Amino acid sequence: MPDEIISSEYLTLEGSKISTSRNHAIWIKDIIEKYDSDSIRYFLISNGPEKRDADFTWNEFINSHNGELLGAYGNFVNRTLIFIEKYFDSKIPEGILDDEISSKINELYEICGFYIEKAYLKDALDKIFEFVRYSNKYFDTQQPWITRTDDLDECKNTLYNCTQIIANLTVLLKPFIPFSSEKVCNWLNISDEWKTHYIDIGYIIPRIDILFNRIDKIAPVKLN
Repeated sequence: MPDEIISSEYLTLEGSKISTSRNHAIWIKDIIEKYDSDSIRYFLISNGPEKRDADFTWNEFINSHNGELLGAYGNFVNRTLIFIEKYFDSKIPEGILDDEISSKINELYEICGFYIEKAYLKDALDKIFEFVRYSNKYFDTQQPWITRTDDLDECKNTLYNCTQIIANLTVLLKPFIPFSSEKVCNWLNISDEWKTHYIDIGYIIPRIDILFNRIDKIAPVKLN
């Protein structure tokens, strides 16, 4: 028997109370057939009614997936690893872990671990995605597509740091999006143990695929 049970406030659907008798509901068998379960988990946690009532809308669900899981996290993972695959024969290049990045990673394990233990799941996820946005900004600022020809050592260092970020992001996100996290863990050959992970220089990344696919803005369930 569990020692504690987490409860939340009410969740409405498209502005109205959920009612199975009126067929105004999110039917599990329908939604999991059409959408990645990680996308569903992510949206319900990041927008869930922990401390106040919340409303589920299909547009917000799709925007959440396309903008955050695909556009922020998935994009960072794929563009980093595909860059390494294309220009470095899939081998993790040489580099030195940036002190600021290292500090942020260590801090995240501590803070998010505390939040999860206290059942502040939304706060933990918000903190992780704050780091996702930081990571994308780091990639853009370092411009590896330019330093690849202008300063190869700097390019290698950028991609090395991005790989270390990915390794730890996937572990930090495992409680929230377990299936996509398991996929990235397999790509990088790491466990999901709650600790800082490092990918060795020279490790060869296997062939990867797109982590998340874009969702068209079409409601999959007819609502009365």
